[in-house]
Amino acid sequence: MRCVGWVFLAVVVSASTLFGQPTIDAANWPYGADQIGNFWDYYNTASNVAVNMATINPTQQGGVWDFTTGPTNSTASSELRASADAPAPLPANTSYVEYQTQGGSTQWLYSDETAAGTWARGFAQGGTVYAYDAPQWNIYHYPMTFGTTWTSAWTWGEAELGTPIQETRNVEMVGWGTVTTPFGGPMPCLVMRTLQTSYAEFMGIPLVDDLYRTYEWLVPGIGSVVAILSVEGESNWLFNTASGYFRMTDTNLGGDLLPPAIVGVTDLPDSPSPGPYLVSANITDASGVSSALLYHATNGGAYTSVAPTDVSGDVYTFSIPARTGSPVQEVRYYVSALDDAPNHNSTTNPSNAPTSFYSFNWIDDNAPPDFSNVTVWPSPTNFNGPYPVSAAITDDNGVLFASLHYRFGGGAWQEIASDCNVGDVYTFTIPAISSTTIVRYYLEAVDNSGFFNTGFYPTAGQSGPVVFQAVFTTPANPQAVDDLTILPSGDGVVLRWSAVTHDVNNNATVINHYDVYRGAAGDGSDFVLLGNTADTQYTDSGVLTTDAVHQYMVRAVR
Repeated sequence: MRCVGWVFLAVVVSASTLFGQPTIDAANWPYGADQIGNFWDYYNTASNVAVNMATINPTQQGGVWDFTTGPTNSTASSELRASADAPAPLPANTSYVEYQTQGGSTQWLYSDETAAGTWARGFAQGGTVYAYDAPQWNIYHYPMTFGTTWTSAWTWGEAELGTPIQETRNVEMVGWGTVTTPFGGPMPCLVMRTLQTSYAEFMGIPLVDDLYRTYEWLVPGIGSVVAILSVEGESNWLFNTASGYFRMTDTNLGGDLLPPAIVGVTDLPDSPSPGPYLVSANITDASGVSSALLYHATNGGAYTSVAPTDVSGDVYTFSIPARTGSPVQEVRYYVSALDDAPNHNSTTNPSNAPTSFYSFNWIDDNAPPDFSNVTVWPSPTNFNGPYPVSAAITDDNGVLFASLHYRFGGGAWQEIASDCNVGDVYTFTIPAISSTTIVRYYLEAVDNSGFFNTGFYPTAGQSGPVVFQAVFTTPANPQAVDDLTILPSGDGVVLRWSAVTHDVNNNATVINHYDVYRGAAGDGSDFVLLGNTADTQYTDSGVLTTDAVHQYMVRAVR
């Protein structure tokens, strides 16, 4: 029911929805000259009520709203009637009228419906007809779906009231999910949010200056089943007081409120075949299935629909067209169905498509992974190891795994996995030596294409590895830390130094950790070990709380 000033108090409950995001168009909207006799009954309230729009949360996607409880002390109704039943003269373009009651009040709405939407042409109260000048009030715009917006503006009242009243409506679809009222449910719904204003003035003095914020829960095939209207002048969409409260209790519409059941959708695996790809689904509904479509998209692009290529009982088969172009494509798809009920219930599988979807990859890949920036140890190397090796390894379909093969002298080949990878950069560690020897190594990587393309660096692999002479050196002490800096930080100090990489003989060495000492005597005689770190900085907290002088020493440890 379309009614400015009707508000609903709701309690939101947590439950999963079986309905997909609905779309409402002229085909499943029960207004118009061909819908004479349709009626809607509501509970409402005659005074302001407390609401909590933050808890109701009308802007949910896939939300679940339950309006079954609330006041029952007043009622309202709406009925579509022939134009001749309403007070004359009829505003231009009127094709049907709507008779509304609320408490002890009544009014007539003069309306029209086209393929683009439902239009208001005027209203009548107390026997007076108020036509809209240059009517541009599009009450509902087709198709309505999540994200749809429109704006309306019109003027009325100058002839009857002596001053023109200017009205505006800014409308947007802000949520979707399911709704339950005293009439029944859950029913698929959209949530419509409207900012409505009325303004009139005389000699610059405002006579009417109203602003209301409204939410309506719209069900395909039934109409407006819930509406929440703020008090006048409300500035916040999450308002706490409503000036009306309406929940649908009865209607001659609806019947089957359940959408089709879609199960057993084919979940296609990644494939080297360019297609076409067959997808089947079992689709059933108590009212019969009116139509079924499969929607597919490539690499996150726009969806395209295809009708079934075969229907055998409840089994619908669709064909996703063959792939062309880039040999690596992600194909997304979902199935949608509409039933034969009067309100044309619809659903998708997955239930919240296209937010969720099935997907697979077409992968026509015969190229192995690519190697770059590979560590090549020079020959000779005066270092006992271990020997880190890093490489950037990339592939259009990703790297399934990577390994390093090494051999000391005439020994057997050994294979080791990557220590870790950061993005495309993989690191490996060849063990340390115990005597001078020849070291050979090469890298191997397999892609994730499904073809398991394998590449090597160097490309000859085992028959052409990297070769270097590792010269064993007698372990010597590391070089001293010679650039220690001390900087204040809060009530403590931060010590920083450069990494030590060589021993006193200037041969490469690997540092295990650094020991940090502190003393006060000035000659090093009272140094105390504070701790150790593998990093090249250390924080000593609390030492600046006194005027004492402190001395520090950092020692590298192999």
